[in-house]
Amino acid sequence: MRRRGGGEDVWGRRLASPWWRGAMALLAGALPAPAFPAPSLWWWAYVALVPWLLLMRAAPTGRRAMLDGWLGGAGFLLAAHHWLMPSLHVFIVILALLLGLLWVPWGWLTHRLLHGRPGPGQVAAALVLLPSVWLMAELVRSWQYLGGPWGLLGASQWQGG
Repeated sequence: MRRRGGGEDVWGRRLASPWWRGAMALLAGALPAPAFPAPSLWWWAYVALVPWLLLMRAAPTGRRAMLDGWLGGAGFLLAAHHWLMPSLHVFIVILALLLGLLWVPWGWLTHRLLHGRPGPGQVAAALVLLPSVWLMAELVRSWQYLGGPWGLLGASQWQGG
């Protein structure tokens, strides 16, 4: 962490600001986008969720983690579906914000299982439950009336032997 002259923690102060934290959640949610075709960095999907997970883990409350999950989900959808911008214009933002709600339970569960110093049982539960809840969000999102199977994170692994 960078510190200024008076010992003040710059990143800690930014994380305390709801606006900075929201911007970081949007950006952290967008990080998996390079795993998809063009540039097709399939291996990036394995580490791209870490900043988003750390942000939700460090949330002061479960409610804030839910908000970070929502904004991160919107950021993920905006980045993964950027190619729809010419057709949908501003409505892509509305669509991303609505579908981003699917990641609210993932944000809450991340905070619940990993906040503070998680014990071995919590870590084991997180290893099973967090990917499962992510898959549930993508399963619901892949329903035909919610946009279909576009931009599912697992689909980015088609090259990864």
